[in-house]
Amino acid sequence: MAAQPVEWVLVVYYGPSAHRATYGRLSNTKYTKDYIQLSKKKGFLDALLRLFPVNVGDEGAVPLTYKWPAGTTPGALVFNSADRPHLKWETSLGAPHAWKMAPTPREDTAETIPGNPTHTDFESAENELELLASRGAGQPYLMAIKLHDEPTTLHLRAYLSGPSSEYAWANLDIAPPAIRELAARTSQGSALASETFASGGTVPSTAVKHALSRLESSDAPADVLDELDADTARGLAAYLRHPGYGLFFDPSQNHSAWILPASISEKLATSVGVFLDVLDARYPAARQGDAAAEAAEPDPGEVEVFEEQIKDQDYSVADSVVTAKTRGSAQRAFASAVKSNYGYRCAITGIESKDFLVASHIVPWSQDQSIRLDPSNGICLSLLMDRAFELGHLLIEDDLTVRIDWTKVGDDAMLRRQLEPHDGQKVTPPAVAAPRVAYLQRRRTLVAQTG
Repeated sequence: MAAQPVEWVLVVYYGPSAHRATYGRLSNTKYTKDYIQLSKKKGFLDALLRLFPVNVGDEGAVPLTYKWPAGTTPGALVFNSADRPHLKWETSLGAPHAWKMAPTPREDTAETIPGNPTHTDFESAENELELLASRGAGQPYLMAIKLHDEPTTLHLRAYLSGPSSEYAWANLDIAPPAIRELAARTSQGSALASETFASGGTVPSTAVKHALSRLESSDAPADVLDELDADTARGLAAYLRHPGYGLFFDPSQNHSAWILPASISEKLATSVGVFLDVLDARYPAARQGDAAAEAAEPDPGEVEVFEEQIKDQDYSVADSVVTAKTRGSAQRAFASAVKSNYGYRCAITGIESKDFLVASHIVPWSQDQSIRLDPSNGICLSLLMDRAFELGHLLIEDDLTVRIDWTKVGDDAMLRRQLEPHDGQKVTPPAVAAPRVAYLQRRRTLVAQTG
C-alpha cells in the first residue's frame, strides 16, 4: 500500500490513565476502562464532528475500525457519554494490539511497548508501568492517525521517546517534527494533543523520483522523457499535475510510515506545463472504465495482494503505483468481491450470465484513490446498465431507486425501450456491503458537474 495524505493525528501520553485503559480489565481495581478518554472542550468536539461526518444515531457513536500493519479490530468514537467522549474498543477483545504491552516487542510485531500483559492483580499491573524506563522503553506515546477519505478508520501506532538502542526502531525521532511537537505538548497532567493537517496530491514512486532527478540534472529533458516507459511517464504526469504536499502516512509500514513530500524545484516548476504537454501526447492516459479494466490481463500476484487488502478493509490503490496491469488486477479483485455480494446477478436487470456482468464503481476509479477496492463502492451491473451508469444516463437515489435521465437518452427509441422498464424500480441490494449513501451522493454530484 502506498502513502496517503494525513488529515488528523491524536497523540496520547502513556501515563497511568492510558496504561490502565489499555492493559486490561482487572476486577475490583482501577483497571476497568475499555476506552481512551478524549477532551470535552468545544473546539476539540467541533473538530471531531468535522472529521467524522457520520450520522452518530441515537447511541451517539461512530463505528470505527482500528488498523495497524497486518491487524484490525472494531471500535467506536463515542460522543454521548457521561464520562466524556472516548475512543472505545470491544471489551471482550481487549485494547488494540498496537497499543498494548508485550514481553518482547519488535518492529515486525503489532506491539511496541515492552511489559508483561498477563498480571491479574492491581499492584503487579501498576508495577509494569514503573518498569518501562528500566526496560529501555523511555516514554511511550499512543497515536491515532486519520487519513483523508477514511471517515471510519484510525491507524494506530505507539512510539517511544528516549528509548535504548534495543528499541531504536520505535524512536519518536523517526516521526516528523510536527508529530514530535504534538507529543511534546502532552504530559501526565494533560495527556492529549491533536492537530489537523492540510495534505493532498500524489507522492512520487521510486521510479518517478528517479525521473525527476534526471530531469533536474539534464540539459536535454526531452531526451529523458523519451526514455521513460509508459507507466513511469503516466506516474510522472500524475505527480506533476498534483504534487504531494503536507504530511503522508503509509499504513502498511509500522513506525517508518511517515513521508514529508518535497516541493518541486524551481527549475522543474517553470517547465511543468511543457512536460505535461509532451507526456500527454506520447503517453495518453489508459482507459479507466470498469468493463475495460475487467477485460485487461491481470497480474495473479497483484490480484492476491488486493484480495488480502479487501479482507483487511484496506481499500486504497494509489495513483503512484498504478500501471495498466495494476488497474486490471485491482478491478479483478474488486469485481470478485462485488459480484459475489450480489450473487452474480445484475442488481437492476437480474441478468445472471457472467460474461455480461461488470462490477461498476459508484465513485469512479479516477475520483478517489482511497476507496477503489471498497465493495460498498460497487454495484454488479449488466454491460448496458454499466454503460448507462458510467455515462450518467442512469442515476441511483439514496434509497436505491433507479432514475433515468431522459434528456441524455434523447431520441434513441431502442435505448429508451431498454431503459424505460427500470425507471423508478429499486436496485436489488447485495447480501453484504450495500452501496453507501455518501458514495451515491458523490456520484450524482459528479454527473451534475459534467453535464
